[in-house]
Amino acid sequence: MIHDVTQLMHPAFRRLLALVAIFLTAFIAVAALRTCHAGSGLRAWIPGFFTGGQQFRPEAFTLPDKPPLDLKDVELLARMNEEYASLTRAVVPSVVSINTAGVQTERLLDIWGRARERRYPTQGQGSGVIVTKEGHVVTNHHVIAGQQQILVTLHDGKSYPARLIGEDMLLDVAVLKIDADASFTPLKFGDSSQAQVGQIVFAVGNPFGLGETVTQGIISAKERSISDNQRDLLQTDAAINPGNSGGPLVNLRGEIIGINVAIFSPDKQNPGFQGVGFSIPTNDVKDALFQILERGRPVRGFLGVQMRDMEPAVRSALGYDGADGAAVLGISPGTGASCGPAAVGCHPRVEWRNDPFRDPIVHPCSENPRRIHGDTRRLAQGPDAGAQGHHRRKWRDRSVRTVCQKPRRPSEHPRSRRSLAGAGY
Repeated sequence: MIHDVTQLMHPAFRRLLALVAIFLTAFIAVAALRTCHAGSGLRAWIPGFFTGGQQFRPEAFTLPDKPPLDLKDVELLARMNEEYASLTRAVVPSVVSINTAGVQTERLLDIWGRARERRYPTQGQGSGVIVTKEGHVVTNHHVIAGQQQILVTLHDGKSYPARLIGEDMLLDVAVLKIDADASFTPLKFGDSSQAQVGQIVFAVGNPFGLGETVTQGIISAKERSISDNQRDLLQTDAAINPGNSGGPLVNLRGEIIGINVAIFSPDKQNPGFQGVGFSIPTNDVKDALFQILERGRPVRGFLGVQMRDMEPAVRSALGYDGADGAAVLGISPGTGASCGPAAVGCHPRVEWRNDPFRDPIVHPCSENPRRIHGDTRRLAQGPDAGAQGHHRRKWRDRSVRTVCQKPRRPSEHPRSRRSLAGAGY
């Protein structure tokens, strides 16, 4: 009986051993192929097997002790290098990092159609620049929008709370005040109108929350528009990334010529720098700053005209063959466009306006609703808002008439707030 059982077990045992041998062979072959494919060879796969027990011996090496070039050979570059460093040392102490926190409320509908509110915490990061000895900071409005807590970190690492003094949502500018009894190093505003394409600039900020970072580039273009409100921006190839918003764009004198506001990125979900960044010119920022500090809010002009772009069909219907112009669809009563000389021949019908004059407000080569909108807003800034006027030429009944239009303050007309946010100017 025992002999018979042993005879029965031998085939099964032999098959098991064969399967184990096949598995081990395949495992070893795959491991060897992977090791050779990685470039390590069998020596790394079986340490000490092929070395014959020899120990590693240090290699002899000699490093060069002289640079390829002496500073005298690149004297100009050496001076530029030192000047870049000096500029950075002078500018960086005025740039701050901004951290925000708050609570947002979102309205949701349940499965029965009832409205529910959900509150969730939010956090944000950005940059800013100190512009007064009292500790006023200029940054972007979108950096602090909807946030209840604002913390400013200075160059020396100290953090202080800050409060919002005022904001200009159309220009995307906000003014903060650091709540601290400390001495601050402000940066001077430069004249952004003197900036030229090709000039060297530096962007300073807090990208991705890494802290103060300086990038260098040039002004790539001027008078760029990315929306109806954000117009006449400076374009630069200095690296601007998320977190740089609100930081300064400075020239070689260390003056602020722009406030970094946006970048162009084809990926809206994960934006990254593509060599195209935009900054708000400091002349616009300075006007908004003065108004916020003096009045608590910016004051914009309101012309009271509803306009649209020129279209070939409308040109043909009215017999207007000019290259420039904007269609006036309507004029709000009681506004600057409907009173005084501007009312001559004006009524809610399609009219044309063209301006060949060369003055500081009008751009004769680009008369369109967006240009008129920006000109009107800038014209009305300052304590004499509404007192200034500018001439426009109007096409009506196949003839040209010259009128003088005076924009008014938005508070002087009940529809101004809605019109400024929509299609009115």
